[in-house]
Amino acid sequence: MQGYTRRQLKEDKFAQTAQGAAQWTASHQRPVVVGIVVVVVAVLAVAGFIAWQSRNSEQANIALSAAMRTFNMPLRPTGAPASDTNAGFASVADRGRAAEKEFAALADKYSFSKPGKIARYMEGVAAMQAGDNAAAEQQLKTAAGFSDKDVASLAQVALANLYRTTNRQPDAIRIFKDLADHPTNTVPKTQAQLELASMYETTDPQQATALYQQIQKENPQTPAAQLANAKLSGAKPE
Repeated sequence: MQGYTRRQLKEDKFAQTAQGAAQWTASHQRPVVVGIVVVVVAVLAVAGFIAWQSRNSEQANIALSAAMRTFNMPLRPTGAPASDTNAGFASVADRGRAAEKEFAALADKYSFSKPGKIARYMEGVAAMQAGDNAAAEQQLKTAAGFSDKDVASLAQVALANLYRTTNRQPDAIRIFKDLADHPTNTVPKTQAQLELASMYETTDPQQATALYQQIQKENPQTPAAQLANAKLSGAKPE
């Protein structure tokens, strides 16, 4: 009798539990259904975004390639008219202005994509070619602030070189020092150090020598070390 009672108690407990679960499901049926619908919608939204992003990136890469072709288009011989077989630009400035427009349109349209960020950087470089230093500085500063450090560091190098050519040496030195302290995949430490050393050659030869020696010591048997050695020996690099 005692055994039967224990079994009966277990069965009654199971029945109560099952009944409670059934009642909970019935009372929460709508929230459960709503929750499932929300999850499905979220999954579809993510899938749709990924597909859109993929198409967007593909289109941006195509546009970037076209703009780069314009940027690298050869120049016509001086005085030669444009023709179907000789469609190059008459000057570097003309080519820069044309490429700048293409890069700007691409950067505006695809601002959140990697190609769009590269285009913003290249817009600044093209503006430099066109001789518009104010526009170049503005766009390069924008690109230098990107969270994508690989693109940002390229923009910093271009910005520093703009400062070098416009007699803003302290600004250029500050940028190259920062790049040497925070290297990236696109601008390694040695590149920033070589740029910095080349600036010091005329203003602070001792500092330049110290940088070239540091490059030799830290990066033996590398092209950077060979260049540093050539600079220290006074020979022209091969």
